[in-house]
Amino acid sequence: MKLNLNLNHWSTRFLFLLLATDLVFIILHIIYQHTSFISNYNFSIEKDRGYAELFQYIKEYWIAILLAFLAYKKRSLLYLSWSLLFLYLLLDDSLEIHETGGKILSQKLSLLPMFNLRAVDFGEMLMSVGVGLFFFVLIAIAYRFSDSLARKSSRYLIIMLCSLALFGIVIDMVHIAFKSSLLNSWLGLLEDGGEHIVMSIIAGFVFLLAEVSQSEYSPFPWIGQKEYFHNKFEGKERRRQEEIKSVK
Repeated sequence: MKLNLNLNHWSTRFLFLLLATDLVFIILHIIYQHTSFISNYNFSIEKDRGYAELFQYIKEYWIAILLAFLAYKKRSLLYLSWSLLFLYLLLDDSLEIHETGGKILSQKLSLLPMFNLRAVDFGEMLMSVGVGLFFFVLIAIAYRFSDSLARKSSRYLIIMLCSLALFGIVIDMVHIAFKSSLLNSWLGLLEDGGEHIVMSIIAGFVFLLAEVSQSEYSPFPWIGQKEYFHNKFEGKERRRQEEIKSVK
């Protein structure tokens, strides 16, 4: 299955611009990390509140806003749940919520370090799993009462969110475990660079959903066609009847 992407649509161009910007930040990070041409630590993709991470905040902000717009326009609790999730991700990245919560959990539960991971790392994992379960239940409940388009959009978002977790949690733990190895810098680039690229893809996808909500274009040409064309026909028929009444 594939999305009906078209270069004539702003969402596709927007996605390419986001990915191009991510690529620039990745290149700048490599130059900073392995040469002496750039000495400003803000150019590192790994730096908290560095230039690349500020760009990530902007993406998360607009994802949350666009999903909230879709929730309002479609009267959809499912889109609202997704909006709240990405709002949390924005707050988590900018305020280090899971790091702070992980530290508290590691102390309260007396967690022990192992496998080259600190006790606080296990606390952070528990924090992330707990928050993830909360949003999973919230989205699952909203999913049951949503229309077919919102459900299918959510399936894509789930796949992309799992990809984000792969880089943000799994690769992050591997990066910490091999902190002193020769792979350290490249694992850091893989972790943060992967997160940036996935978030750009999510932003492009959500922008596509917002764009098509304003038009008759369907982003999913292989599914829901009966419902889509039925609604499209009803809209045209309604306009035709209004034109007939206005003439009379």
